[in-house]
Amino acid sequence: MKRILFFISLLLTTVFATKAAFGQKQQKFLEVLGSMPKKPALQIDTLEKTKLENGWRYKIKYLAEDTNKILHTPKDYIYAYLFVPNSAKDKKLPAIIAIHQDGNHNYLGYLETAGIAGDGDQHYGIELFNRGYIVICPLRFLHGERRRIVRPDTLADVFDQADIAEQHWVGQLQLMNRNFVNKEVYDLILTTDVLCKTPNIDKNRIGAIGHSAGGYVLTYFMFADKRIKAGASSCGVFELVDWFAEDAIRKRNVLSVIPGLASVGRTSDYIGLIAPRPFLMTRGISEWGNGDDKQKLDSKRHVEGTQLLDTEARKYYKSLRADKNLKTIYFDENGGGHSFPPKVKEEVYQWLDTYLKK
Repeated sequence: MKRILFFISLLLTTVFATKAAFGQKQQKFLEVLGSMPKKPALQIDTLEKTKLENGWRYKIKYLAEDTNKILHTPKDYIYAYLFVPNSAKDKKLPAIIAIHQDGNHNYLGYLETAGIAGDGDQHYGIELFNRGYIVICPLRFLHGERRRIVRPDTLADVFDQADIAEQHWVGQLQLMNRNFVNKEVYDLILTTDVLCKTPNIDKNRIGAIGHSAGGYVLTYFMFADKRIKAGASSCGVFELVDWFAEDAIRKRNVLSVIPGLASVGRTSDYIGLIAPRPFLMTRGISEWGNGDDKQKLDSKRHVEGTQLLDTEARKYYKSLRADKNLKTIYFDENGGGHSFPPKVKEEVYQWLDTYLKK
């Protein structure tokens, strides 16, 4: 018995020491994300209410940031679609924050995750609602109605104009000791505050999901907000330092940079510091194409980069004896491209169910 108690004591001491080291390291990586503004008073306005077969869809608006008197910026409102199942009347339900992609679909934004427009493989917000989750689909800054262009309701024909507006806005953030990822994380933390106001939400069972850039920002958001108990990033995670190395697959846009990251660590550290909370990544084996030899080589490098990232992040999970909570799915469905195909989505949804529907 004494020997058993000794080993239990040793195990607990090791775990507590590891968690203490995590806390110190997490603070350092949190500082790299930049300064967060003071949150405004939370006020949620309902703009639309639509009855669906399995519940209700609400279009809501809430203030993210007030005007900046130095830079003369307007008030910044976040728009979101909130889905509430009928079953929320009778019991507490798990919840999901569904983060949309970007690229040439920046005029759609949350319309895709809400299942209103865009590609079917991006309708994961409404699909998770139909699986019994309370779901919020926020509109990320630089997208849809939040684009600071003359006619933000117009379509993709103003992409170049929107691109310049994006750079201008991120420049304003950098002048205030902030950056692109900082803003995304701040907005998503505020969105979690809004989600937690929903009646009959189980605050201990909140997850997040995102594709491409949505999956990219999810990584840092989940690191910063411990209320997110499980996260799934579809084709979104990559080593940011390697992304900007001189021998990178492609030269990258500066907007996604986290200033100072390379001086303290890597993206794998951010993922590792999420431990022991469950985190899942997906990677298409041919995301950079498979037509010619160069495309095949680039895709191979992309997969190898993900494998290395997984290996480094997994060290954190293993130190907390939570190795099973980190998972990476490599797929060749739909040619293994940069997508979120049905079979992969179903596997991801079942994985989320495992951790959030207990």
